[in-house]
Amino acid sequence: MSSNVDADPLLTTETQQPRRSKFLCPALVITGLTCLTLAIVFSFISFQASFYQEGVPIRVLALNTWGMPYNIFGGLDKEIRMPAIAQMIQKKEFDVYFLEELWMRPDHEKIRQKASAVGYHMTSYDSMTQRECPYIPLDFLCCDGSATPSGCSGLAVVSRYPMKEVQFTIYNDHGPMAGGEKMARKGFGRVRVSPSENITVDLFVTHTCASDLVEDKATRESQVKQLLTAVRESTADFAILGGDFNSDPRAVNETTYGLLKNQMASSMEDFFQRIANWLIPDRATYGNPRNTYSYTYDPVLYDYIWHRSNDNNLVLTNLFDIPWLRTHKDGGLHHTDEKDRENSSAEKIREKRSADAKMISLSDHEA
Repeated sequence: MSSNVDADPLLTTETQQPRRSKFLCPALVITGLTCLTLAIVFSFISFQASFYQEGVPIRVLALNTWGMPYNIFGGLDKEIRMPAIAQMIQKKEFDVYFLEELWMRPDHEKIRQKASAVGYHMTSYDSMTQRECPYIPLDFLCCDGSATPSGCSGLAVVSRYPMKEVQFTIYNDHGPMAGGEKMARKGFGRVRVSPSENITVDLFVTHTCASDLVEDKATRESQVKQLLTAVRESTADFAILGGDFNSDPRAVNETTYGLLKNQMASSMEDFFQRIANWLIPDRATYGNPRNTYSYTYDPVLYDYIWHRSNDNNLVLTNLFDIPWLRTHKDGGLHHTDEKDRENSSAEKIREKRSADAKMISLSDHEA
């Protein structure tokens, strides 16, 4: 990967006589189910062939912020983690941030203010929900977001580029009342941006039904089918989809991952190719051994970034990485780089945890 991502092109497109294909090479980062930072960087490979338009670099981070209120749903250390997430975005290391489980309006506003201060754009809270309360709260047909997350989607997009279009679509099917799936009104957001002249990108962000109950698996499959219909209908040159899909590729009696793979390309598979290189505990987005919240659970992969091109346009994934994003309980971000990771093992991480109790992950998912 180029050390200067800003200089690397990411997209390419096509016109007639001769056709010019657009080339997209995004730096994409995805984060875990509840507040993970799974970082996928699409840096750029330059194409000098006459039929390719110069590529455009886009760096994308998808982060599940684990924004549940602690007093109701147990989102530990949210009052510390949310400012740390806002601080991370303010550093402008990525061009686009997909955020999930940003349930509460005060947390959304905190991040919006930090993003706006550095010239970034953020979807408004109500643009990513069905409608603002009061409406019919008992039917979960409106979004609160002040006292509880009921009726809300928890989705947001932060972008370096001005937003030309913003759209939210609520899923037709929802999970059971148990676990809160029926209370939340999950769906997907679409934001159109133009990172360069004559190049358009539709950014899709989502968070699908959780749990491995038979009913939830069926709901998740239905949601993904609805989402993919919208992706196929996109008229943009490129579509990038990121979020928490709550489905591991090894899931039994479930087709969620296969449905996505049939319609889009996985940035993780683009880069690693061999499943043995990416379906491992160290790259799990939930239950990762290094996570200070979920390390006691079995490691699984729930979070992805997918891409799709229209016409003869091209997206290349040059680098996929999962940074260790943590913060001190008394404030201050800490990023563990690749060298530190190579010198660490799961056992060493567990041993270090007791001596490093003041460090916490940004979520119960790894990034």
